[in-house]
Amino acid sequence: MSPRTAEQFENIRQKKKRIIMDAALKVISQKGYHGTSIAAIAKESGVSKGLMYNYFRSKEELLVEIMKDGYSRVFEKFVIDKNLSPEENVTQMISVTFDVMEEMKETIRIYFSIMMETDVFNLVKELLNELSEPYMEDFAKLMAELGFENPMAEAYFLRFILDGISINYLMFPGEFPKEYCIERFKQIYNVKFKI
Repeated sequence: MSPRTAEQFENIRQKKKRIIMDAALKVISQKGYHGTSIAAIAKESGVSKGLMYNYFRSKEELLVEIMKDGYSRVFEKFVIDKNLSPEENVTQMISVTFDVMEEMKETIRIYFSIMMETDVFNLVKELLNELSEPYMEDFAKLMAELGFENPMAEAYFLRFILDGISINYLMFPGEFPKEYCIERFKQIYNVKFKI
């Protein structure tokens, strides 16, 4: 058996890092950031507490990494398709919002929970703003194409509505008035939804 290559070691390292991040995501989404210890994450991931520090120097660094990864994956789903009309792109954004809420519940829960904890949110606020900036610019262009007088404000309005929908959909999935919300979006943006 030949010794492992540097590439093989890096692949092993990245897999272990992903296991730790997934465990952290699960534990933090259940217990909250302050209620989660490195020991609990280590136990969930099957990695010793000491070994955890070979991958992440602190719980803060781990939070930054899971939020960077999760937020990047969320926003990747909100890409404006140049081949679609502005109305079709809005349709797609609404549809994607419901998909993301189903696929990435833990990431979305952590995001909303840390937003309410100023000290924790400050750890990731600048990073999240930086990651969202290009997407907000694209959303503003889309709102300009739809004829809104203040496209960036309208882009934020849509984002904040989608955030509110996400919070309530996750908290009250059985009672959430999804169809009513879709109808309201039709009225606001005059689009045909295929959700």
